[in-house]
Amino acid sequence: MFKKIGKSLLTSLASIITLVAFTAVSPASIWILYEPDIPDALKKVS
Repeated sequence: MFKKIGKSLLTSLASIITLVAFTAVSPASIWILYEPDIPDALKKVS
């Protein structure tokens, strides 16, 4: 019985740690900050 509870606790803890890690990394990601240059043809249209 304790093995099942221990395994369940460790699985839950690993899931929570993974969620926290992804949440912490997401704001610092370079992909969010990347903003491509606007093409000249598009600048003329707008």
